[in-house]
Amino acid sequence: MTDNYKAFIGSWLDALGTIISALAEVRALSGLNDINNQLISIGEALQALGSAIIGTVSSTESLGFAGNWINGAGAAASSLAAYLQDIENGEENEQLEILGDTMQSLGSSISAVSDYQQGEEEMAIGNALQGLGAGLESIGGIMVLRGEGAGQIISTIGAISQMIGSNYNALIITEELYQQNN
Repeated sequence: MTDNYKAFIGSWLDALGTIISALAEVRALSGLNDINNQLISIGEALQALGSAIIGTVSSTESLGFAGNWINGAGAAASSLAAYLQDIENGEENEQLEILGDTMQSLGSSISAVSDYQQGEEEMAIGNALQGLGAGLESIGGIMVLRGEGAGQIISTIGAISQMIGSNYNALIITEELYQQNN
């Protein structure tokens, strides 16, 4: 499989994962909580898989490489945390999800800087939105842990921002692949 197809598949797995995770956050904001942890676990796992596939694309640019793997590790931690919360709701599991979201924010932000340095401004915008969104999810998670009511709203806004950035990048990669093949 060529690097272009790896980037294509990875970006769409990531995008699908952010859609599922954002859906769960909107459901939580609406008071529907029955399967949210399961949805978040699946969505974050898809994001981790997508980032890992993108991380296998050969590149001489180490900053973007590191950003993808940090993002993937954060998504994996968030996936595990959501799974554990589904089994047993506890503060430790919520803290693990906050750590995962923080790592995703860091990884996406690093990727945004890398993209900008390489002159890929559109990809930088998408990664910056992802970084901002994951950061808001982390802040919202801290607020929820402290019992502050606005935390779920901030987490939901963050998940939607992350979804927009991820899907924006998937569309850019799809367009680039289409142009290369035609």
